[in-house]
Amino acid sequence: MSVPYRITIRVSEDLVKKLQDIVDKYNYNSVSEAIRFALNEFVAKHDVDNTNNIDLKLPRKVYNELESEVNTGNAISIDDLIRFILREYAKNKTNNNKN
Repeated sequence: MSVPYRITIRVSEDLVKKLQDIVDKYNYNSVSEAIRFALNEFVAKHDVDNTNNIDLKLPRKVYNELESEVNTGNAISIDDLIRFILREYAKNKTNNNKN
């Protein structure tokens, strides 16, 4: 994944070890990926807009399938793909309830 900005921070050795444990336990590709995920969660939590956020835990297999769709260009991001899937699901449920 290409990111346009780099941020350098300094953390304790203990924190790095804990981060690496999280990476290993939850199958992140790197500490950087885990930190990006955490930063996205932090920003989403503190972002004031007209939407509601939910926490969603996916099995790694499902996440990998979504990631594959993004990597092949079928979606902009995993978040965008999940929003699309949920919109389609809600649209179908609404249409089925009208019948």
